[in-house]
Amino acid sequence: MPDLDPTEITEQMRTFHAEDVAEQSSWMLHSPMWRTISARFYNLHSIDLRKHVKSIVKVNSTINAGFDFVPVDAERWADALQHGGFQPDSRERVLGILPSVGAIAALATHGQGYRENSEPSLHCAVAKDYCNVHLDNIGIRLGSYNANAPQHVADELIWQDKILPAMLTIGISKHFVDLLRRVHPIVPNLRQVTAVTKEWQPRVGAELDLARVRSRDASKQLRVYIDFSHACSNSTCKLLNNMQGKTYNDDRVMFTIEVTGL
Repeated sequence: MPDLDPTEITEQMRTFHAEDVAEQSSWMLHSPMWRTISARFYNLHSIDLRKHVKSIVKVNSTINAGFDFVPVDAERWADALQHGGFQPDSRERVLGILPSVGAIAALATHGQGYRENSEPSLHCAVAKDYCNVHLDNIGIRLGSYNANAPQHVADELIWQDKILPAMLTIGISKHFVDLLRRVHPIVPNLRQVTAVTKEWQPRVGAELDLARVRSRDASKQLRVYIDFSHACSNSTCKLLNNMQGKTYNDDRVMFTIEVTGL
């Protein structure tokens, strides 16, 4: 049975004490966030999340931020993730000096990060004191790290995770902020492939979600959105165009229906 995309559902932020067993069980039973994440672990990776959660610590407002929990055994949890096909974030440096994509991503992760090799992508932070699990809409670890990383940073780490919560703290209406959660800033990424010619056309702008429906484990999706974007011209993305020997300069407003996972 499909669910409305839980990224469009905001839950009340809350913290639990270890002794709040009944309250934690009630949250697991009724939360669309828990339902989607636990179903994805079980259906796609044969991992029973309940066996690794000792207690829930904190519930964030969206599935993109997920929830924190105390693990039954952090090492066993990390082993289960790796056996399930999750890839650890690499903290290596390029030429021993420049931080890699994995090293930059690790800066926003408490403990060791593990990423699902798909899109959307479960991202797990594993540490002995507490862990976090959340669902990223954008996968940056499809095999190796890829060029979707800037899109993940711009939309999910900065816009969704930093700017929108900051708006709430300065008194902006929650209803208005919830509406803004449907807006996604767009920077050049690997998904910008033309439908007919299948060539990469880097674009900048924003997408506005009108509707999004996902299956119980988020493996299938129907998304309806409006694309307000500008294809890179020499002035906006000169380097990207020179790499392809092409020049693009067009704006568009496009109504799009996107089906994935079928």
